[in-house]
Amino acid sequence: MTDLNFSSLLCSRLCHDLVGPIGALSNGIELIELEDDPAMAGDALDLLKMSAGNAATRLKFLRLVFGASGGDAMPLAVSEARATTLEFYADHRLKIDWPASDGPDPAKNRVRLLLNMIMTAAFGMVRGGVLSVVLSDDELRVVAEHERAELPDEVLTALSGERAAATVEDARIIEAFHAGLLARASGLTLHTEKGAGRFVISAS
Repeated sequence: MTDLNFSSLLCSRLCHDLVGPIGALSNGIELIELEDDPAMAGDALDLLKMSAGNAATRLKFLRLVFGASGGDAMPLAVSEARATTLEFYADHRLKIDWPASDGPDPAKNRVRLLLNMIMTAAFGMVRGGVLSVVLSDDELRVVAEHERAELPDEVLTALSGERAAATVEDARIIEAFHAGLLARASGLTLHTEKGAGRFVISAS
């Protein structure tokens, strides 16, 4: 039942993130079919292009966050993860401060863990702000800064592993639970710190 609940929530989360751009694609096609005005048809085509790009960006990011991304044997370059994350949040109120690095790529699950940590932190930044990302040999860290930055208790317990998947009811926090799973599989421990106008999620 635990695995079934986790799978159901994960599917719900993916559908939630993709329904917007896919719905816009459908609307654009309908407009082109019904519109005789070339100018309006051109606007509809622009909508199709934008929606298709948005859907592709979301799919690429979510595949890295939740998917196998080519299997365990395939590496996941930090540069690819960083570029995909910045693209995913390009039109978001949130600013991602993730400096480029020329260092060697860490283990794949560590990169995937960091992406889940970023997505979890973004859940606590509904009014925007800055997410600073640190990836080193010793630590993964995401620092969230905004006067309204806050991680709900349900997210904290999902990160810590105190909750079983069968007890998680909100698909919007499935990335927090997934982060906990990836951390434990990588032999890491997740830590959280909360302060005025900021919070930190780290793994070491």
